[in-house]
Formats: sequence, structure tokens, C-alpha cells
Amino acid sequence: MIPSFVDIGASRNVLPYGRYLASMDEVKSRFAPETDANRLAIWEEFCKHAALARSAFGKVAGVWIGGSFITSEEVPHDIDVVYFVTEEAYKNAVNTQQGRFVISLLLQKQVLPDGMKPKVDAYLVTVPPTQYVNDRSDYMSNRGYWDQFWSKTRFENGNERWLYPAAGYLQVVIDGYDD
Repeated sequence: MIPSFVDIGASRNVLPYGRYLASMDEVKSRFAPETDANRLAIWEEFCKHAALARSAFGKVAGVWIGGSFITSEEVPHDIDVVYFVTEEAYKNAVNTQQGRFVISLLLQKQVLPDGMKPKVDAYLVTVPPTQYVNDRSDYMSNRGYWDQFWSKTRFENGNERWLYPAAGYLQVVIDGYDD
């Protein structure tokens, strides 16, 4: 269940500090109501984006959602996400021309026409198999970075509280890690 917003003195109300498991339907219901054309357009673009990610990787284990879209911001400009995919799914994708192209689209490496701003700000973390005793990838530091980053929020200029975790974000399991 997605908790209610809290006022922590930031420029907008946020989810309480922590990571909250939610379904796609719960996120849509809470943050993209049919009565809000802007939020609905952002959500629909994210759904297309997630489908594109699944086409490139075969499956997406999950996604973390953060940023203004999941706050009390009246008119967010985009949705911020981090996709989590297995190393195997990533390697399969980068070994094909189509996979490399889709990855560059997902991560906004392609230039958009003048004036166009993406509605999805996406990042990617590859997850190594859990049998690794000594993690040889950057997975742990990447996961920690995004956990810390999504836990921050904006405060008024000159207030350094934004440097420290204070807000919550969402985790959606899409396909999971099982084969």
C-alpha cells in the first residue's frame, strides 16, 4: 500500500522516508487519475516505455519510481525511473542491433527534436546472479546510489536538507527475477 504524503518542510509533500512496494495499478490509481490529463499523459508514456524495455530485455525484473511524479507536485514534467534487469537479459539485449537501439532510446541517448522533452527520465541497473559470493559488478554501489537519490527531495534554496534522505519512493515488481 502506498502511504499518504507527509509534510517535511520541503517544497512539496512527499511519501514518508522508505521504499514502498506497489503494483502498476496502485501507482496509476494514486498518481495518474483519469481527471488529470498531464499526469495521465506521463503515465501512459511510462507504460509504453516499460513495454519497450520488456521488448529489449525479454523481461524487466522491476522498477523504482521517484521524483516529482510521486509527490504533491501539481504539474510534474516527467516520471523518474530506474529499471532493474538481470545481467543475462542485459547481455542478450546488447548483443543485438535492435537491443542496443532500444537501450539507447530508453536511456535517452538519442537526440529528440527541438522543443521535445521526454516524459520518462530512465536509468538502468543490471543485477548479477545472487550466487556471486564476491560481487564483481557495480551493482551494490548502483543500487545504493539510486536508493539514496530517490530518498531525497527539494527544499527551498539555501537549505541543505535536500542533501540527506528524507522522502520515500516506490518499487514495482514487473516480471521478477525468476525464469
